[in-house]
Amino acid sequence: MSLDLLLEPFHYGFMIRAFVGTGLVAIVAAAVGTFVVLKGLAFMGDAIAHTAFTGIALALILGISIYVGALFFALVTALGVVFLTRVSNVKNDTALAILFTGVFALGIALLSGMPGFSGDLNTLLLGSVMAIQAKEIVLMASVAVVVGLVMILFFQRFVLVAFDPVGAEAAGFPVLAFQSLLLTTIAVAIVISIQAVGVVLVVALLITPAATANLLTKNLKTLILLSSAFGLMSAFLGLYISYFFGAPPGATVVLVATLFFGLVLFFQKLRGVLG
Repeated sequence: MSLDLLLEPFHYGFMIRAFVGTGLVAIVAAAVGTFVVLKGLAFMGDAIAHTAFTGIALALILGISIYVGALFFALVTALGVVFLTRVSNVKNDTALAILFTGVFALGIALLSGMPGFSGDLNTLLLGSVMAIQAKEIVLMASVAVVVGLVMILFFQRFVLVAFDPVGAEAAGFPVLAFQSLLLTTIAVAIVISIQAVGVVLVVALLITPAATANLLTKNLKTLILLSSAFGLMSAFLGLYISYFFGAPPGATVVLVATLFFGLVLFFQKLRGVLG
């Protein structure tokens, strides 16, 4: 591939914004996704993404920022599960299912009453990478910085509450506060990723790069770095394929991430057989 052909997508402003925006959300989602994968919170991520959809629908009706609406409902889900499991005998996955299905159904009901329902639904479910604007890039970059700082500042505490909550609570550590902060960070990462890949595919961006990195290392810090690298490579290669072949960009990014996982898994198994 010649250099001119390689740089061709960067001749267009919407493609530059798509590369920058998708790259940012891929890095953030993949980094946060390491805790989702290691802690087995995939269903939690899926539930947060679908309830954020309801927040977006409500924001469209009220004429406010979709990020505000999405974040509100994402936090209601994330923190609501912590609350329900602590004040009742409801199990974690049951509480998630109750919140997930009820709130998502509300979003469909709200959006169905709006003109252009079908178009809005497709955009929200599948993403609109090419529609990312400069102000959204600034928001994504700001969120990426904040999430990065939170991850760095509270890394050891997140590890403690994620992998030994019983021991931490017995020692008097504020487990509930840091569990809530970790889930809030996951919710924020999901909300800013919806613009790029939509509600349906956002969980793949959160989980697949982290799962791929987990095949290569068990060191948590290295895992986060590798996960972010796989997320970024998936975003860039997926957008290139989308540009040159006219494929849906959000779906293509996720397919590339899945391909990376399949290749790493294949070579891991092959090395085991040859070894």
